[in-house]
Amino acid sequence: MTRSVEANRDPIPKSTTMMLDAAVKWIGWLENYPGWKEWNRERFSRTLYDDILVPDADEAGQREFVFSDDVERQHAVVFQYLSLQQTSTTLRECEYYFRRFPFHGLPVTHSDHITNICEMYFGRFYEFRERLKKYLNVVAVAAPTHRIDVGGFIKIFDKEFEGELRARNSVHHHSRFEDAAIERVFLTHVVSSGLSGNGWKAERQAAYRKVTQEWAARVRRRASKLEEFMEAAAQLTLSSCDFLSVSLAPSDTNS
Repeated sequence: MTRSVEANRDPIPKSTTMMLDAAVKWIGWLENYPGWKEWNRERFSRTLYDDILVPDADEAGQREFVFSDDVERQHAVVFQYLSLQQTSTTLRECEYYFRRFPFHGLPVTHSDHITNICEMYFGRFYEFRERLKKYLNVVAVAAPTHRIDVGGFIKIFDKEFEGELRARNSVHHHSRFEDAAIERVFLTHVVSSGLSGNGWKAERQAAYRKVTQEWAARVRRRASKLEEFMEAAAQLTLSSCDFLSVSLAPSDTNS
């Protein structure tokens, strides 16, 4: 009996779990912040009804909610962490794109499909890097008594994911991603499309299966490594931000 991919996934590390729990509790506390619930209800109505039933929707859409300085810093930490977690999750999801080809009968080739996913995959690492840098900076602001070496943290990340970041940079500034295995899928597709190419269809299918299995496995490996940075970020936050590490209820002396 084969196990599902989900069953093979590594368990969520301890500090990451604690940080997510703390974020959920903080958001729950925020429900009692003066005016916050009403502001969210207004925003929900505006989104749900597409400005049709909400008077002065344009003016309301321009209004931002203003927290006290303390809570604004705490809000930045919690929601920037959730943004970081979102990128980690979407990186994991790349595996499922590699495992499926939903374009049968459409003008999307197997090799183009793989190339598109690879470029999306590389982009996730750059996205995580930029969000990580922003996150560490907001933690430094929220916990000014703790020294947080943002530059050093990012240098470690850059070293670990040098290959992925270089590939993303090349795609963004120079040309599309190229790989010998993907090129093999492309060439077998071209040959199999010819009048006498029926025998190459099996070759194309085999090449496609092989390359997508390899990339899916690579996603799992590198996503697990990236989640080590999520765990380190969680440890740093819990040890630096008192509003999360003790009672998990933020203090706001200004409200």
